[in-house]
Amino acid sequence: MAGGTVDAKAQALEEVIVTAQKREQSLQDVPIAVAAFSNEMLQKAGVKDMFELQANDPSLVVGQGHNASTSSFGIRGVFTSSNNFGLESSVGLYVDGVYRARQGSMLNDLVDIGRIEILRGPQGTLFGRNTPAGAISVFSVEPDFEGTGYLQVEGGEYSLLSGQGAKSFTVIEDILATRVTGFYTERDGTISDVSLGDDKINDRDRWGVRLQALWTPTDELSVHVIADHSEIDEVCCTTNSWKNNFVADEVPGKTGTDANAVALGSNIIPGSEYFEREVALTFLPSSENEDKGISVQVDWQADWFTLTSITAYREFESHETVDVDFIDLDGNVQDNQQEQSQFSQELRFANQFDNWNYVAGLYYYEQSLDTVSYLGVGDDASALLGLPPNAFIGGTGSTNFADQEHTSYAVFGQSDINLTDSLVLTAGLRWTNEEKELSNIFIDDAGEGPLPIYDNWGFYFFPPLAPVDDVYEEIDDDQITGTLKLSWFAFDDIMFYASYGTGYKSGGTNTDRLVPGLPYIFGPEDSESYEVGMKATFPEQALRLNVAIHRTDTNDLQTVSFQGNGFTLLNAGVAEAQGAEVEVSWLPTERLTMNLGYAYNDGEYSDFELGPCQVATPWHTGLPDPGDNGDGTCDRSGGMLRGNAENRATLSADYRFSFSSVIEGFIYGEYIYTDERMTDVNNDPLKLDDDYFYVNLRAGLDWISLDTSLTVWARNLTDEDIVATIADAVAQEGKLIGYYGAPRTWGITLRKNW
Repeated sequence: MAGGTVDAKAQALEEVIVTAQKREQSLQDVPIAVAAFSNEMLQKAGVKDMFELQANDPSLVVGQGHNASTSSFGIRGVFTSSNNFGLESSVGLYVDGVYRARQGSMLNDLVDIGRIEILRGPQGTLFGRNTPAGAISVFSVEPDFEGTGYLQVEGGEYSLLSGQGAKSFTVIEDILATRVTGFYTERDGTISDVSLGDDKINDRDRWGVRLQALWTPTDELSVHVIADHSEIDEVCCTTNSWKNNFVADEVPGKTGTDANAVALGSNIIPGSEYFEREVALTFLPSSENEDKGISVQVDWQADWFTLTSITAYREFESHETVDVDFIDLDGNVQDNQQEQSQFSQELRFANQFDNWNYVAGLYYYEQSLDTVSYLGVGDDASALLGLPPNAFIGGTGSTNFADQEHTSYAVFGQSDINLTDSLVLTAGLRWTNEEKELSNIFIDDAGEGPLPIYDNWGFYFFPPLAPVDDVYEEIDDDQITGTLKLSWFAFDDIMFYASYGTGYKSGGTNTDRLVPGLPYIFGPEDSESYEVGMKATFPEQALRLNVAIHRTDTNDLQTVSFQGNGFTLLNAGVAEAQGAEVEVSWLPTERLTMNLGYAYNDGEYSDFELGPCQVATPWHTGLPDPGDNGDGTCDRSGGMLRGNAENRATLSADYRFSFSSVIEGFIYGEYIYTDERMTDVNNDPLKLDDDYFYVNLRAGLDWISLDTSLTVWARNLTDEDIVATIADAVAQEGKLIGYYGAPRTWGITLRKNW
């Protein structure tokens, strides 16, 4: 944002280069719906992390559950929960060309980022595994020989204090350069506890470093080494009462656990006070994770091809402790530990000829994942549920040990063929083999039997604690995915395209204890997508217009639903999503730049006969779930896709003005609208969240000669009330809890570039 006057028209029409097809291309020439964000755009919008990035792409949804590691990424209404360690994302996540298996590893601050590309729709050819919904690629700013860098400090509401910086150094002129990047952020929480203190929960305490080296001994060879380490240690996360179960709405005399809790002395927060952002817990939650790795990318230009090799090793560890009854009684505690390591190797060969080009390669990936999950009961558990004292004995619980070993191989290739001067045919195939060895060991403190004469007899009636058999399974699966595209360059600046693509994600094993009758092994997920689009640039009007119309059928979508007595992990039969996307960039004057993004996405479970059942609405009405199959499952066919808003829109405007020849001012604003959403797979009507909007605003000064900027900013300026997810409370039938969205925050940022 600082560093010289801006020719706005040239900026608006500047060519955007992406690597969505594993080679550099103009965004307007790529027959894929891609949202691309440059370093300058991320700075302008003040994007600090993935949660804030979604405000700039209406097709992207990023969510978080009851700890910092249970994040989820969705594109066009399709995503995978990370509340079960056996699941992997339906959106492929990549940083500097390296696949990230755990969604929680993407939560830390976005610092010194060169660009971000969001690819919508299946990317099963060049990206491969775990991309049936799309892919997100993040690229760091690379070392350079000019010594570029920056230093930024920030302070604001909730005692926000943040510092970050980066600097390139030349070690050997034009041969060896390095870059050092680091950041630290701390902030008080945005949620208070009536007994444990103000502004304690959902705080920020994170840091990270990245070291890079770029070696270019010849014009034909470059070696890029990246090592990074980051940590999060935060008080995260919590929920509050969204709908209470003191009494049932339509069943006279029926009372629930909230009434029991009050009788035990608990401070139950009424749902009507949810947005007061004050909770009552037994103890503060904790969430820690550590992410680190190293990668080496070698690019060699040979006589007949360009060779790219990316070798990487990564480790991710997390530990969370949460008061999962979310009230101030000694009811339940959950403690999760996860250790993951991965190694990957990708080899790509590419070349370009007069009338055609190709990209082909090999990919190898292996992962080791060990998890330990403990669910304990406290002294108040039995009384909270209205049961005899010996139903659940305080200080006991159940522990799940899960060990998974994954190996994946792939061969892929894609080619562009110029059929005529204006027609380009793109075709690609990928063969993937997935091998998994999975073991779950379950131990528990259950009594000798399910009779009240035994201590802990209640364990048998609560699936997350109940005794179950150990699970040992092996999976060996292979899949062919591919794509076919036709691009028509009708005019110099207008391209139309049509595409067909498939995506795939392997199956696995549920690492939690399940409701009796549900299988522990879930099947693979695959998708099939059709898309037509237009990418147009109108230089005289300083306007870009990109449009995409799409339909995606996801077969055996891997879904997770929490029903109060445990997570239900199932393959939905078919999930359908169809809609349209419009992206407009316009420069109405030399000083004003405007961007519009709109996504219409009509999504439903078209075939989901053995789905999860509703809990809260039947409890309050006394009526059965309308889809009840009579065997513990319910037909969710025709239900709304979880988390999918049919309409989402983002509108931004950036206005720049001059105070003098050395000082410029700017005002940047964003308006973000989200339609109503069904927040759970079971489509309980009480979990339908209303539509909402919020506004972000930034204003500041650029001192051109000093390469320095000062920005005052506010996110969610009008402090709109936002709930992220609505879920059934643990073992508290009829009660719903809500996960908080971000409140209004403001701050001041000072940045110096060189």
